[in-house]
Amino acid sequence: MSDPADSTNTTNVSGGVNLTSDQTSIGGDVIGRDKVMQVQGDQINNYIQLDLAKLVETLKQALPDNDPLPERLVNALQDLKQYHTRLWEWKELHNALNDVIFVFDQFSKEVERRDAAGNLGDVRALKRLWRPVDQKVDLLLDFATKVQHIGSSLVTQPDGSRQGPPWAIELASTTDQLKQLFDEGVPTLDNIYEATNAFSDAAEKHMYLADKQLRDTAGELYNLSNALLGSMSHD
Repeated sequence: MSDPADSTNTTNVSGGVNLTSDQTSIGGDVIGRDKVMQVQGDQINNYIQLDLAKLVETLKQALPDNDPLPERLVNALQDLKQYHTRLWEWKELHNALNDVIFVFDQFSKEVERRDAAGNLGDVRALKRLWRPVDQKVDLLLDFATKVQHIGSSLVTQPDGSRQGPPWAIELASTTDQLKQLFDEGVPTLDNIYEATNAFSDAAEKHMYLADKQLRDTAGELYNLSNALLGSMSHD
């Protein structure tokens, strides 16, 4: 079977399949748009514990020599693991972008109000509204340095240039534009307005793309799970 993602240094995630040891865990989580069910407190997460090595050995003993079924089973479980990991990373990106857009909304509305009035007003007050957005972008970029399966991780070079996934590069770039304007001391209303729109466009675009990837990956995971487990149905 094709490898949906590089499995190097993959860590376990909620609902994932741990194939790094003889003990394999297949999570029973149901993943939606905004939420992944996790084990917290008294919550019960339905897990099936499998001794993969024992299962494969049992199959080999029960089947003719060179039967491909054991290897196919291992490959299918590896693919499930990769899809779960990708799904988790897309979900985390969605959450990070959602946080950015949520705090950005108040700042954006204030810029719109001042633009309608034709008056920049108190720049320090506007900068205070920007600060929470800047903090959420920092968290997003920190996440970008750790991704493994939805793009190359973000790297900042000594000269300040960045390499990484487009969503991280564009959000960082539009954030830098606004920060530079505030650092100027007395930015113009037109420049603030244009930079705000550029940031909004980047955030909304990458939220849409992240959600699309989340849906697509969930669909691929469903199809693989259905192919693997569909034959077990008695309906």
